[in-house]
Amino acid sequence: MLSLPSRSSPWFKAAIVLFMLAIAAITAIPNYFTGQWVWQRVPGIENLEQLKTLQQKGLMIPGWESLDQGIWEMGGHKWSVQAIAPQADAETTTLQTATILMLRPQTRIKDLPQVDWVDINGTQRWTADSLRSVKFSTSALQDAPAVEVQARFLRGWSQNRTYAVLQWYAWADGGHSAPSRWFWVDQWGQLRDRRRVPWVAVSLLVPIEPLGDITTHQTQIEALGQLVQTTLMQTAL
Repeated sequence: MLSLPSRSSPWFKAAIVLFMLAIAAITAIPNYFTGQWVWQRVPGIENLEQLKTLQQKGLMIPGWESLDQGIWEMGGHKWSVQAIAPQADAETTTLQTATILMLRPQTRIKDLPQVDWVDINGTQRWTADSLRSVKFSTSALQDAPAVEVQARFLRGWSQNRTYAVLQWYAWADGGHSAPSRWFWVDQWGQLRDRRRVPWVAVSLLVPIEPLGDITTHQTQIEALGQLVQTTLMQTAL
């Protein structure tokens, strides 16, 4: 029986590269004869205004109250930084004990995911450790197919505070912490449907006990991550 190469084998990786080149060639050959190249006609982003509003005003999350919101510049990019709390606890939550929701939406056609997580680490001046990958799924509508998000989950701590941190790039039908994953989704959208895939960088910071174990907070922060992803898909993406 013929055995298929494993995903880690050089043959498998070469097959993936050849497959992507074949897709590009199928698209490029007709353009060669017409003189109308794909990169000369980059599709626009239909919901760009919603993304700009998200940057300016933040995200209204069902069941949560926004205590404060502003725009911070990090790494040359503008982020919406928002202090949020469950509505039941809003009156007793201070800015020091609130969950922090940081959002960097795409606001220009040529705006790309970059070293956003590094920028946040530098601004917060914390030590990042206990890094791992977590997955969760959600859907924009009750009967809609679920989409999967793979996020980075870590502990960020300094002398004053410790956070459980969840970070990913969100788009309309999924999300991932690696910018390269968005790149391939966007390329496929342009080749197949002549559409761009707008994105929002999300960083959730949940305050926990000093140098606490983030594992005990994983269920809580994943549930909030699902809610943020769902709200973004319903309102901005």
